[in-house]
Amino acid sequence: MTVTTNIDTSLTTIGITVPDGHEAADFVASLLGVNCGDNASVPVGDGMSIEFTSSSAPDQVPPRLVDVGTNHLCFTVGDIDAAASYLAAREDVSVLGDVITVPEGPIAGNRWIYFRSPWGTLFELQQWPETPGYFGDTDARLHHRREDSPSALLPTCRGLDHSGYSVADLDATIARLVESHSAVEVLRTEIEADRGFMRAQFDLDVEGTSRMAMVSVGELNVELFEHNIGRKHGARPLTANGGNFLTLPTGDRNTGAVRLFPGAL
Repeated sequence: MTVTTNIDTSLTTIGITVPDGHEAADFVASLLGVNCGDNASVPVGDGMSIEFTSSSAPDQVPPRLVDVGTNHLCFTVGDIDAAASYLAAREDVSVLGDVITVPEGPIAGNRWIYFRSPWGTLFELQQWPETPGYFGDTDARLHHRREDSPSALLPTCRGLDHSGYSVADLDATIARLVESHSAVEVLRTEIEADRGFMRAQFDLDVEGTSRMAMVSVGELNVELFEHNIGRKHGARPLTANGGNFLTLPTGDRNTGAVRLFPGAL
Protein backbone atom coordinates (compact mmCIF):
# COMPACT_ATOMS: atom_id res chain seq x y z
CA MET A 1 0.00 0.00 0.00
CA THR A 2 1.25 3.47 -0.80
CA VAL A 3 1.56 5.97 2.05
CA THR A 4 -0.14 9.24 1.24
CA THR A 5 -0.49 11.20 4.47
CA ASN A 6 0.73 11.03 8.04
CA ILE A 7 -2.25 10.98 10.42
CA ASP A 8 -1.99 12.16 14.02
CA THR A 9 -3.82 9.20 15.53
CA SER A 10 -3.16 5.65 16.65
CA LEU A 11 -6.57 4.44 15.56
CA THR A 12 -7.31 2.02 12.73
CA THR A 13 -9.87 3.45 10.33
CA ILE A 14 -11.52 1.77 7.35
CA GLY A 15 -12.70 4.58 5.11
CA ILE A 16 -15.31 3.96 2.40
CA THR A 17 -17.04 6.38 0.04
CA VAL A 18 -20.74 5.67 -0.55
CA PRO A 19 -23.69 7.62 -1.99
CA ASP A 20 -24.87 8.70 1.49
CA GLY A 21 -22.47 8.33 4.40
CA HIS A 22 -25.07 8.66 7.14
CA GLU A 23 -27.40 6.13 5.53
CA ALA A 24 -24.55 3.63 5.22
CA ALA A 25 -23.40 4.18 8.80
CA ASP A 26 -26.93 3.71 10.16
CA PHE A 27 -27.36 0.50 8.16
CA VAL A 28 -24.07 -1.06 9.30
CA ALA A 29 -24.46 0.12 12.91
CA SER A 30 -27.92 -1.42 13.14
CA LEU A 31 -26.72 -4.77 11.79
CA LEU A 32 -23.84 -4.82 14.27
CA GLY A 33 -25.84 -3.47 17.20
CA VAL A 34 -23.60 -0.46 17.88
CA ASN A 35 -24.25 3.27 18.16
CA CYS A 36 -22.75 5.64 15.59
CA GLY A 37 -24.34 8.76 17.09
CA ASP A 38 -24.76 11.73 14.77
CA ASN A 39 -21.74 11.09 12.60
CA ALA A 40 -20.97 8.56 9.86
CA SER A 41 -18.36 6.60 11.82
CA VAL A 42 -19.18 3.10 13.13
CA PRO A 43 -17.07 1.64 15.97
CA VAL A 44 -16.10 -1.97 15.29
CA GLY A 45 -13.64 -2.75 18.07
CA ASP A 46 -11.09 -1.30 20.44
CA GLY A 47 -9.54 1.56 18.49
CA MET A 48 -11.15 0.55 15.18
CA SER A 49 -13.89 2.23 13.19
CA ILE A 50 -15.51 2.34 9.75
CA GLU A 51 -15.80 5.87 8.39
CA PHE A 52 -18.34 6.44 5.62
CA THR A 53 -18.04 9.48 3.34
CA SER A 54 -20.73 10.73 0.96
CA SER A 55 -19.76 10.60 -2.71
CA SER A 56 -19.70 13.67 -4.93
CA ALA A 57 -21.36 11.46 -7.58
CA PRO A 58 -24.08 9.63 -5.61
CA ASP A 59 -25.70 8.06 -8.70
CA GLN A 60 -22.54 6.12 -9.57
CA VAL A 61 -22.80 2.31 -9.37
CA PRO A 62 -20.39 0.56 -6.98
CA PRO A 63 -17.16 -0.89 -8.40
CA ARG A 64 -16.94 -4.60 -9.10
CA LEU A 65 -15.60 -6.76 -6.31
CA VAL A 66 -12.67 -7.90 -8.51
CA ASP A 67 -11.54 -4.43 -9.60
CA VAL A 68 -8.24 -3.25 -8.14
CA GLY A 69 -8.71 -1.18 -5.00
CA THR A 70 -12.24 -2.40 -4.26
CA ASN A 71 -13.08 -2.92 -0.59
CA HIS A 72 -15.63 -5.22 1.00
CA LEU A 73 -16.60 -5.61 4.64
CA CYS A 74 -17.30 -9.02 6.15
CA PHE A 75 -19.34 -9.65 9.30
CA THR A 76 -18.79 -12.77 11.37
CA VAL A 77 -21.83 -14.68 12.66
CA GLY A 78 -22.50 -17.72 14.80
CA ASP A 79 -25.32 -19.07 12.59
CA ILE A 80 -24.94 -18.04 8.96
CA ASP A 81 -28.19 -19.70 7.88
CA ALA A 82 -30.20 -17.62 10.35
CA ALA A 83 -28.32 -14.44 9.41
CA ALA A 84 -28.76 -15.01 5.67
CA SER A 85 -32.47 -15.77 6.13
CA TYR A 86 -32.94 -12.50 7.99
CA LEU A 87 -31.26 -10.52 5.22
CA ALA A 88 -33.18 -12.34 2.48
CA ALA A 89 -36.45 -11.30 4.15
CA ARG A 90 -35.52 -7.61 4.03
CA GLU A 91 -36.83 -5.65 1.05
CA ASP A 92 -33.79 -3.35 0.92
CA VAL A 93 -31.14 -6.13 0.79
CA SER A 94 -30.33 -8.75 -1.87
CA VAL A 95 -28.63 -12.01 -0.87
CA LEU A 96 -26.52 -13.56 -3.65
CA GLY A 97 -26.35 -17.28 -4.33
CA ASP A 98 -26.13 -19.92 -1.63
CA VAL A 99 -24.16 -20.34 1.57
CA ILE A 100 -20.87 -21.95 0.54
CA THR A 101 -18.92 -24.32 2.80
CA VAL A 102 -15.19 -24.50 2.04
CA PRO A 103 -14.23 -28.20 1.81
CA GLU A 104 -10.46 -28.07 2.25
CA GLY A 105 -7.39 -25.93 2.71
CA PRO A 106 -6.52 -23.30 5.34
CA ILE A 107 -10.12 -22.06 5.59
CA ALA A 108 -11.71 -25.53 5.56
CA GLY A 109 -15.10 -25.50 7.28
CA ASN A 110 -15.54 -21.78 6.70
CA ARG A 111 -19.05 -20.85 5.50
CA TRP A 112 -19.74 -17.63 3.57
CA ILE A 113 -22.24 -15.71 1.47
CA TYR A 114 -22.40 -12.20 -0.01
CA PHE A 115 -25.26 -9.71 0.04
CA ARG A 116 -25.92 -6.37 -1.62
CA SER A 117 -26.63 -3.37 0.61
CA PRO A 118 -29.49 -0.90 -0.01
CA TRP A 119 -27.13 1.30 -2.05
CA GLY A 120 -25.62 -1.61 -4.01
CA THR A 121 -22.27 -2.29 -2.29
CA LEU A 122 -21.42 -5.94 -1.64
CA PHE A 123 -20.92 -7.15 1.93
CA GLU A 124 -20.05 -10.63 3.17
CA LEU A 125 -21.21 -12.92 5.98
CA GLN A 126 -18.82 -15.52 7.31
CA GLN A 127 -19.09 -18.28 9.89
CA TRP A 128 -15.84 -19.83 11.08
CA PRO A 129 -15.75 -23.36 12.50
CA GLU A 130 -14.68 -23.78 16.10
CA THR A 131 -11.30 -25.00 14.82
CA PRO A 132 -10.41 -23.24 11.55
CA GLY A 133 -8.44 -25.28 9.02
CA TYR A 134 -5.32 -23.13 9.28
CA PHE A 135 -4.89 -23.88 13.01
CA GLY A 136 -3.02 -27.06 12.10
CA ASP A 137 -0.55 -25.25 9.82
CA THR A 138 0.64 -22.23 11.81
CA ASP A 139 0.76 -20.68 15.26
CA ALA A 140 -0.35 -17.34 13.76
CA ARG A 141 -3.97 -16.41 14.44
CA LEU A 142 -6.63 -14.12 13.08
CA HIS A 143 -9.00 -12.41 15.49
CA HIS A 144 -12.02 -14.68 15.92
CA ARG A 145 -14.94 -13.15 17.81
CA ARG A 146 -17.01 -15.80 19.59
CA GLU A 147 -19.69 -13.78 21.41
CA ASP A 148 -23.01 -12.85 19.76
CA SER A 149 -24.14 -9.24 20.10
CA PRO A 150 -27.60 -9.16 21.74
CA SER A 151 -28.32 -5.68 20.33
CA ALA A 152 -27.55 -6.53 16.69
CA LEU A 153 -30.38 -6.75 14.14
CA LEU A 154 -28.35 -9.35 12.27
CA PRO A 155 -28.99 -12.66 14.07
CA THR A 156 -25.95 -14.13 15.87
CA CYS A 157 -23.78 -11.22 14.67
CA ARG A 158 -20.39 -11.10 16.35
CA GLY A 159 -19.00 -7.98 14.67
CA LEU A 160 -16.53 -7.27 11.90
CA ASP A 161 -14.59 -10.30 10.70
CA HIS A 162 -12.36 -8.56 8.17
CA SER A 163 -11.90 -5.76 5.70
CA GLY A 164 -11.13 -7.17 2.27
CA TYR A 165 -9.28 -5.60 -0.65
CA SER A 166 -8.60 -6.44 -4.28
CA VAL A 167 -4.94 -5.69 -4.95
CA ALA A 168 -2.65 -5.61 -7.98
CA ASP A 169 0.29 -7.44 -6.36
CA LEU A 170 -0.43 -9.74 -3.42
CA ASP A 171 3.19 -10.36 -2.45
CA ALA A 172 4.13 -6.67 -2.49
CA THR A 173 1.08 -5.72 -0.44
CA ILE A 174 1.80 -8.29 2.26
CA ALA A 175 5.45 -7.26 2.39
CA ARG A 176 4.48 -3.62 2.86
CA LEU A 177 2.03 -4.41 5.66
CA VAL A 178 4.54 -6.64 7.44
CA GLU A 179 7.39 -4.13 7.14
CA SER A 180 5.55 -0.92 7.95
CA HIS A 181 2.66 -2.04 10.16
CA SER A 182 3.89 -5.19 11.93
CA ALA A 183 1.31 -7.31 10.13
CA VAL A 184 1.36 -11.08 10.56
CA GLU A 185 0.61 -13.26 7.56
CA VAL A 186 -1.74 -16.01 8.72
CA LEU A 187 -2.80 -17.94 5.62
CA ARG A 188 -2.78 -18.11 1.83
CA THR A 189 -4.79 -20.09 -0.68
CA GLU A 190 -5.70 -20.15 -4.37
CA ILE A 191 -9.21 -20.15 -5.79
CA GLU A 192 -10.56 -21.07 -9.23
CA ALA A 193 -14.13 -20.19 -10.22
CA ASP A 194 -16.11 -20.66 -13.40
CA ARG A 195 -18.48 -18.10 -14.87
CA GLY A 196 -21.62 -19.73 -13.47
CA PHE A 197 -20.28 -19.68 -9.92
CA MET A 198 -19.16 -16.05 -10.22
CA ARG A 199 -22.55 -14.99 -11.58
CA ALA A 200 -24.45 -16.72 -8.78
CA GLN A 201 -22.26 -15.77 -5.82
CA PHE A 202 -20.93 -12.33 -6.81
CA ASP A 203 -23.20 -11.09 -9.61
CA LEU A 204 -20.15 -10.92 -11.90
CA ASP A 205 -19.89 -12.16 -15.48
CA VAL A 206 -16.23 -13.20 -15.22
CA GLU A 207 -14.17 -16.32 -14.59
CA GLY A 208 -10.60 -17.09 -13.64
CA THR A 209 -8.30 -17.67 -10.70
CA SER A 210 -7.47 -15.67 -7.58
CA ARG A 211 -4.72 -15.72 -4.96
CA MET A 212 -5.97 -14.93 -1.46
CA ALA A 213 -4.22 -14.19 1.82
CA MET A 214 -5.32 -13.09 5.26
CA VAL A 215 -3.14 -11.05 7.58
CA SER A 216 -3.59 -9.69 11.07
CA VAL A 217 -2.73 -6.01 11.54
CA GLY A 218 -3.16 -5.08 15.19
CA GLU A 219 -6.80 -5.93 16.00
CA LEU A 220 -7.86 -5.91 12.33
CA ASN A 221 -8.11 -8.92 10.03
CA VAL A 222 -7.29 -7.94 6.42
CA GLU A 223 -8.23 -10.17 3.50
CA LEU A 224 -6.30 -9.61 0.25
CA PHE A 225 -7.18 -10.88 -3.22
CA GLU A 226 -5.11 -10.77 -6.39
CA HIS A 227 -7.54 -11.64 -9.20
CA ASN A 228 -6.52 -13.08 -12.55
CA ILE A 229 -9.74 -12.68 -14.49
CA GLY A 230 -8.71 -10.70 -17.55
CA ARG A 231 -9.47 -7.00 -17.82
CA LYS A 232 -10.01 -5.18 -14.52
CA HIS A 233 -11.12 -1.60 -13.99
CA GLY A 234 -8.87 0.85 -12.17
CA ALA A 235 -9.38 2.04 -8.62
CA ARG A 236 -11.96 4.72 -7.83
CA PRO A 237 -10.80 8.07 -6.42
CA LEU A 238 -11.72 8.79 -2.82
CA THR A 239 -14.45 11.22 -3.94
CA ALA A 240 -16.27 8.55 -5.98
CA ASN A 241 -18.62 5.79 -4.85
CA GLY A 242 -16.42 2.83 -3.88
CA GLY A 243 -13.29 4.88 -3.23
CA ASN A 244 -11.65 3.93 0.05
CA PHE A 245 -8.66 4.24 2.35
CA LEU A 246 -7.18 2.37 5.29
CA THR A 247 -5.49 4.20 8.16
CA LEU A 248 -3.09 2.05 10.18
CA PRO A 249 -0.71 2.86 13.04
CA THR A 250 2.98 2.34 12.31
CA GLY A 251 4.29 1.73 15.82
CA ASP A 252 6.57 4.75 15.35
CA ARG A 253 5.64 7.66 17.65
CA ASN A 254 7.22 10.11 15.25
CA THR A 255 5.17 8.83 12.32
CA GLY A 256 1.91 8.04 14.10
CA ALA A 257 -0.53 6.43 11.71
CA VAL A 258 -0.58 6.60 7.93
CA ARG A 259 -3.39 6.66 5.42
CA LEU A 260 -3.10 4.07 2.67
CA PHE A 261 -4.95 3.94 -0.64
CA PRO A 262 -5.52 0.27 -1.59
CA GLY A 263 -5.89 1.22 -5.27
CA ALA A 264 -2.23 2.25 -5.34
CA LEU A 265 -0.96 -1.13 -4.16
